Amino acid sequence: MRTRLCTALLVAALTAAACGSAGDGEDSGANTSDAVTLRMTWWGNPARAEATQEAVELFEERNPDIDVEVSPASFSGYYDKLNTQFASDAAPDVFQDDQVTTYADQGLLLDLGEYDDVLDTSQIDDGFLAQAMVDDRLYELPAGSSPMALVVRPSAFDAAGFELPTAETTWEEFADLAVEIQATIDDGGWALADSSSLPNHFQVFLRQRDRDWFSEDGSSLGFEAPDLVDWWTYWADLREAGAVPPADVTVASAGGDVTESPVAKNQVAMSIYGTSITLPNDEWAYGPLPNEAGNPGVYLMRSNSWAVNAETEHPDEAVALVDFLVNDPDAGEILGLTRGVPPNQSIAASVKDGLDAKEQQIVEYVEYLSQDGNSRPAPAPDPAGTRNIRSEMFDRYSQEVLFGQRDAADAAEAFVAEAQQLIDSGH
Repeated sequence: MRTRLCTALLVAALTAAACGSAGDGEDSGANTSDAVTLRMTWWGNPARAEATQEAVELFEERNPDIDVEVSPASFSGYYDKLNTQFASDAAPDVFQDDQVTTYADQGLLLDLGEYDDVLDTSQIDDGFLAQAMVDDRLYELPAGSSPMALVVRPSAFDAAGFELPTAETTWEEFADLAVEIQATIDDGGWALADSSSLPNHFQVFLRQRDRDWFSEDGSSLGFEAPDLVDWWTYWADLREAGAVPPADVTVASAGGDVTESPVAKNQVAMSIYGTSITLPNDEWAYGPLPNEAGNPGVYLMRSNSWAVNAETEHPDEAVALVDFLVNDPDAGEILGLTRGVPPNQSIAASVKDGLDAKEQQIVEYVEYLSQDGNSRPAPAPDPAGTRNIRSEMFDRYSQEVLFGQRDAADAAEAFVAEAQQLIDSGH
């Protein structure tokens, strides 16, 4: 395979440089001081950390002249620490990222397109690669996919005598179905989890309207206040009908703790969900979101990507590590779906048979989205410095509406104005 060949050639070159010739008087057996050390970090749960460390150990085994120092982290505070490291010229060589434009615009990312002799992208969908490109340059390599899906508990539908929703189900029909199912659910349970404060769910809704989070040129939001009003009002009506949990239940998982979500606690019959998030048990099944037929909003969204520090002292070795993690079949088997379905199509197909039934559903859903008409091209990466818009800012305004502190129209106008100020400050 190309990956192994490139890595082997790299190691051979490094070894030759380290050993020198037989006649130069050096002790050819003492080369440990010439070993390359790479530093690497990522965020994620313990399962992701364990799998990634195992894959890195395999890379070190195959590349004995490269040592990799790993620093797994939680998402909370990850970027604060990374930004501090960049400011003090102490950033890792390889790191996990999901805001390519922000770092590329600061000149902090290595242009991976210049390393096509080490990095193979031939098995990765162009839609994935587009999410890692800025000004037509490839600055990151997607590590996995996490497209939005509708997850359901079929047993709840069977008990109520209802058919599962499909891509042809409109948002209005979906709301009516949730209300009907709610009438069959015991107290303490709900038909549907509340998605009103979740930016990736809102994005699907926008894209079905041929809009998106940001304009194509990144100079403004890609939607207007009425779009946000419609979204918040949709979920407010479902809360009033009792078909989604009350505000205090919904916000319990707002800090990113998925173990507190209504899905993890089996409190709901349906939810919109990212496919890189582990479901609690095998009762759940994956399917398309409402209103996807004919004009889908879902795309093959990458969960996160691997990036290389532009100032790394060992660019070839760092890129070889990224290539190994994404393209090596053995690494793919180790990593499984810890970052979502592998972006390398051949590896995604090869690992499928070894997955459990629930994980196989995820791969099949991604395969479904890869078929013509079932998804649409990915948007360009978010403009630099706008991460806060889709995270803290959207959550803050959504919760004000959720708890009745502001009406949807007032909150939407204020959100749009504040977001535009932040975008303008970055231009």
